Amino acid sequence: MLETADAGPRTVLDRTTERRHIGTFQVPDDVTSMEFCLPGARLETTNVSESDGTNGIVRVTRISNGPGITDYVTHEKDFAYSAYGIHVGQDDRLTFFGEGQRITVHLIDCREDSPQLGDEITIEMAVSPYRVLIIPKGIAHTLDGLGGVVTRDEPVWYADQNPDWEPDNDLVSFLRSSQQAPVVRTNRHELPVAAHLLLSRMSQQTNAQDQGAYAARYRVSIGGNTTYATLRPTWRAAETGSDIHAWASRNNFVLTGPESFTVVPSTDSCTSDVLEVDLDGSRAEYSRPAEDSPAAEDSRPAGEDSAAAGEGSAGGRFVRHEYSRRRLTWLAGSTDAQIEVVTADGERSVIRLGDPTIGVRVPPGTWYRLTGTGRVWLRSEMELLDLEPWALDHPLGRDVTTTDPSGAGASRPEQDSDRYLPGPALHALARMEAKAISLTR
Repeated sequence: MLETADAGPRTVLDRTTERRHIGTFQVPDDVTSMEFCLPGARLETTNVSESDGTNGIVRVTRISNGPGITDYVTHEKDFAYSAYGIHVGQDDRLTFFGEGQRITVHLIDCREDSPQLGDEITIEMAVSPYRVLIIPKGIAHTLDGLGGVVTRDEPVWYADQNPDWEPDNDLVSFLRSSQQAPVVRTNRHELPVAAHLLLSRMSQQTNAQDQGAYAARYRVSIGGNTTYATLRPTWRAAETGSDIHAWASRNNFVLTGPESFTVVPSTDSCTSDVLEVDLDGSRAEYSRPAEDSPAAEDSRPAGEDSAAAGEGSAGGRFVRHEYSRRRLTWLAGSTDAQIEVVTADGERSVIRLGDPTIGVRVPPGTWYRLTGTGRVWLRSEMELLDLEPWALDHPLGRDVTTTDPSGAGASRPEQDSDRYLPGPALHALARMEAKAISLTR
């Protein structure tokens, strides 16, 4: 499908710059913080809680400091980008999850007011949950080696009166083979957190109704005038089977490839953690940060006990969350993963994971465990029961109980009286926790 829109005077949209490659950067595996020579492009340390693996959880990667919105992009085995993309109203904040794959990031400075306009760099690094890559608005980017990798983006959004900006899709694309790169004007005004939440919920609504392919905007010349054309592939998601468990349902997503998905939030807090789960006890390790690196220290927030770090249980013990509802989504790793749940009638059933378009809801007080072989990465979204939320003894972070399979009796039934903390309040708590973790690393 092709759409065009007049985006401003020809003299504005015709601007391009020659590409000049100025360097390649090799990031050591144990480095989590690093500046690059394009202003604003850098690595920062993420907020990771380590686990001893007793309950299957190897790591929990929480949000970093920022607006706290979490979107995910999955990539099929043979995924490859054919184009560069430039966000004119968004800083990308990317964390990569996977089996230690090595990726290559290509960046070109396309900002009209940059003294390094046209400068291009290459970054080579291993996938690691310990670092987030910041790509400022106006820097064109493309990546290689993403097959099987999950990218979490915690974007920062900006608004402005700008001929290059389309609020529904701020990405300007151009082919990787092009010797010229577009010059763009970037938005100047960072949106407040409330606006980030609003835009994320609008994205939820849109992608719940139309789960089609993500569109790309290219500059084209039509009748002597330069304008933007929007191209939308014809990929469609496979239909969901009719035998899905009552607690499993479609996520909000858009296709970024025939079998690749951008998965946007399901809950109104618009934020989530990433669980790295070892289903069968094999502990494939990342290269740990150096001992003097902040990420090498335990970043578990005050008041969180060891069980809370284990959001689920792999293979052996069952776990339940007394005062919160969870929604788990498989993102990458072993497709042999399953979740076993115990209903309020005491019956046990198994839900197959392995599909990022499906999320599994786990009600409060429900016994469950993760089973299978290999290693998986899961999105974990939480809704917290509103039990005197401002009392000092509120069980935030202390609502986890575990038991052997013989002790996993009937789960407590869901109740109409269950009342959940409003999403913005939970979002604010998550951002406060992220700040606390970053200050105590």
